[in-house]
Formats: sequence, structure tokens, C-alpha cells
Amino acid sequence: MTLIKTKYNRRSFLKVSAASTGGMMLGFNWLVSCSPTPEQIKQMPEAWFDINAFLKIGDNGIVTIMSPNPEIGQNVKTSMPMIVAEELDVDWKDVVVEQAGLDTKNYTRQLAGGSQSIRQGWQSLRMAGATARRMLIEAAAKEMQVDVKELTTSKGIISHSNGTSMTYGEVASLASSIDIS
Repeated sequence: MTLIKTKYNRRSFLKVSAASTGGMMLGFNWLVSCSPTPEQIKQMPEAWFDINAFLKIGDNGIVTIMSPNPEIGQNVKTSMPMIVAEELDVDWKDVVVEQAGLDTKNYTRQLAGGSQSIRQGWQSLRMAGATARRMLIEAAAKEMQVDVKELTTSKGIISHSNGTSMTYGEVASLASSIDIS
């Protein structure tokens, strides 16, 4: 084995590394990358309408999806609400995720561990999103005075073939009063 002598030791390596890292930190500004345009900024709604235990919709179309399971590093606070958002047909940029309180009546299996959150909860999450979407469509059909079958949804907007459309926020109050049996 050959011993290689260098003029750098561990201490000098740490000094050089610390100096260069400090220089990089001074040259980088986090706030430059966090300047949203006015179109990207949505105001918080003045009124919220509870559609079901998993979600509520604001009068401006912002959707709050409850995440029933606690987050311990398995990304359930994103993946579970995404299932609801997919079935609801809402744009993810209009979604706010909120941790749901302990409620064993409305949410099944509110625990972390065992990697079972998605497997055990996906059916109820899909049903919550699909049911809410149907309630919104029925409310819009009533408001537009058209048949439910003539309406489609895309990214939080309910459209009719004649060109008229309504946002989820516009019909959320009416949808929240629909009784699901």
C-alpha cells in the first residue's frame, strides 16, 4: 500500500467547504422563486359549504379536502386527498389539504402504520369525491334547468353543451343542501 501525501487535511477540507457553502447561500434568494403572479393568487373564500365529511367547497371554488390519516412520512396527506380530487374532477392547484380531526363515525381506520392507509381507505375516498361531484352536477342542473346527463365537469367547472358553465363555488351552497340517502 502506498501512502499519498497531500497538502490538504480534514480540517482544511472542512474550512474550504464551509466557506464555499456560505458563498452559495449568500448568492441564492428563496424569495425570488416565490413570487406568484396575480392570476395565481386566489383569495380565501368568504363562505365554506360542507359537502360531506371529506370536503368542503368555498364560494370561490377553493376545495378543502380532509386527510383522515395522520402523516408520518408515507405521504398520505397528499395521496389520500388526491384520490378525492381525482374523483371530484378538481384542479389540484385549487385544493387545500387539512388534517381531519378524530372522527370514527365518518372516517374508517384513522391511524398510521402498517402501510394500509390507501388500501383500507381508497374506496371511501373515491366515493366521497364521486358523490360530491354528483351533488354539484345535480345542483348545477337544477340551477341551469337542464338534464343532469347533459352536463360535464372539468377542473372544477360544470359545463353544458350549449356553452353555459358554472364553477363548483357557484353551486356549492345549493349542493350542500342536497340530501344523500
